[in-house]
Amino acid sequence: MKKSFARYSHYNMNTEQMFAQATGYYNYDKIEITHEFYQKDNDMTLTNFNITDETNWQNIYLNAFPAHERLPFKSLKQKVNDNNQIKMLTFKSDDRVAGVLFLVTLADDKAFILYFAVDATIRGKGIGSQMLSFLKQQYTGGIILESEIIGTDADNEQQRLQRYHFYQRNGVLDSGFVAQNMGGTFHLLRTSEQITVADYLKAIDILGLTTTMQ
Repeated sequence: MKKSFARYSHYNMNTEQMFAQATGYYNYDKIEITHEFYQKDNDMTLTNFNITDETNWQNIYLNAFPAHERLPFKSLKQKVNDNNQIKMLTFKSDDRVAGVLFLVTLADDKAFILYFAVDATIRGKGIGSQMLSFLKQQYTGGIILESEIIGTDADNEQQRLQRYHFYQRNGVLDSGFVAQNMGGTFHLLRTSEQITVADYLKAIDILGLTTTMQ
């Protein structure tokens, strides 16, 4: 299938660019991402990353995670291109980019979420809970994710506690396992006991990353 380049503004597209937007085939600096994921509920949608949302996606990502926890943005796109189990998703509310997700899909309708973030300007409005609700409907076998370790008197301890308790309120519970990797030390939280540490380690391997269980 023909690859189309996506270095353009969606306000001034030529025929080839409109084909790219319509079909979902793009080439971002020769990195192709195909649109396979779509879920809609009233005015909320969860879809694959789209070039028209790149600036908003990147800004949310950069603002949400410290440098030591982030992979280069181009590396995220490359990983999506290299493995169709890896998804880069955009959550929209009223057609506005409200949140971003980067995850690995696993067998038996399971998923590992590496990055989950809501636009800082609209936090506290239930967007994060809506995103998790969408994901739990999609991945009924269970979701597993990392949440920064709490109880260590870290400089951002209050922020860590807020994140941890947010997940608990939304049914993403502490598995009792702790992992250490490039981003630091993390509790492993999950929506179901069906999703295990073995699933988490499989996802980490798919991403080409390393981690140590404590």
